[in-house]
Amino acid sequence: MNDMKTAIAEALAKFWDERALATSDPADVVGDFVDEMDSLTAVDALIELEDITQVEIDEAAVIRKGGYDSRDQFIGDLTARVLKFLVEKQQ
Repeated sequence: MNDMKTAIAEALAKFWDERALATSDPADVVGDFVDEMDSLTAVDALIELEDITQVEIDEAAVIRKGGYDSRDQFIGDLTARVLKFLVEKQQ
């Protein structure tokens, strides 16, 4: 399950970063250039997660209502919710 957790977190990090604004100053922090992510946009991240998990993920069960305020919140919360969903689905 640790490999799955890592793969999910990496996919979510990439998804968030692809939506960040480009900057030419290496001192800039990517998170400073990304607005919060709404829940509708976050649903798009599930496409890749379904490829990783080979399970159809119920967006209502894993996507946080109201969206995400930060990259760390997006990755941490959604990773935990997807893993919980997978465990419950196995039972």
